[in-house]
Amino acid sequence: MKKYRKINLTILLSAIALIEILPGCTKIGNGFLSPYVTYAVTDFSIIRGRTATSYSIVTDGSSIPMNIKWTNIYDSTGKIVDDIFSKEYPIAVWTAAYDPTTDNTFASIIAKQKIENLPPLVVNENNGTIEANAGTLNIPLGTYTMDLQVSNSAGTESLKKIMQIDIVDGLQVETAPGSGDFANGRAVAGTAPVTYFFNGQNNPFSYYTVTRFADTPNVFILKFTDRNGVPFDPKTGEIIKRPAAGLNPVPPYLPNLQDYAPDTYVALDTAMYLKYPLVPFPIVSIADGFNMYYNINTAFVQIDSTSAWSSNSAGIFYQGTSDSHYLGTYVNGEYDYSIRVPMRIEVPGSYELTVKILNVTHR
Repeated sequence: MKKYRKINLTILLSAIALIEILPGCTKIGNGFLSPYVTYAVTDFSIIRGRTATSYSIVTDGSSIPMNIKWTNIYDSTGKIVDDIFSKEYPIAVWTAAYDPTTDNTFASIIAKQKIENLPPLVVNENNGTIEANAGTLNIPLGTYTMDLQVSNSAGTESLKKIMQIDIVDGLQVETAPGSGDFANGRAVAGTAPVTYFFNGQNNPFSYYTVTRFADTPNVFILKFTDRNGVPFDPKTGEIIKRPAAGLNPVPPYLPNLQDYAPDTYVALDTAMYLKYPLVPFPIVSIADGFNMYYNINTAFVQIDSTSAWSSNSAGIFYQGTSDSHYLGTYVNGEYDYSIRVPMRIEVPGSYELTVKILNVTHR
């Protein structure tokens, strides 16, 4: 009998101890907010005018849902510049999912967008990602730091200067985005295979300039000229589509601007013109990178014959008859001139990309 009493006493003491412990455990019922909430990467670089997204916040075990917002932004001198980042600008936003198989016209893309007035930086209130939009084009270049306020059921934490934001300049029109470089070559007139004069970086035969001539509307102009600045005429067939290789290839031609904007493309007498609906444009690639392929009709071009360039340094361009690579000219009427131009618009606005081809003469 004494043995059973001893066991019962042990059980009773254990139960009392457990009861004393349990109330302490229930304190987590109101949630938990860590004072060590942070970002895995605390330096966010933004190319001015482009869309960009930072990493999401690291909650350090804090209870969710959370509410996150920025409270102050400072410039490099420590001055609060909230007014710069609070100002709103008209920004195109999606209202429905983009489908590259059907949304391939200006009208179909615009139909899935609306204009909202937004500040240049928006903090996602749920996960803390910092989302930059085209409004950053209006932000002065420089280094800034941001304070965040994080709240959940357990309370509120102020996170001072938790993120450094670098607003930097970059190309507004990329001419080597993803996979893509200028390439120049010749093809037997009307055929696909190309013998390249040069294919790759630091191309000595393509001297190009990009000019942003207005903030609006969103238009793009592509112009090809000969070495003397004489433009080739797309409207009358001096610039033509480049045939794809193979027997009965599908599609029969390699991609160009007209394929990316079929309903706004216009062939002018000195250039090609289109309206684009958003940035980046093109949205997705329909071939290898964002390359635009063209031929110049053999009837309108005289082509220099040159010795091979195995490589080239940046800023070194072909000099024509005075160049050591010059070997004379090909017989007129035998070859189309083939040119590949990589391009992708990253910042809204009106642009002209002019490509001067240094080893041809308009005729």
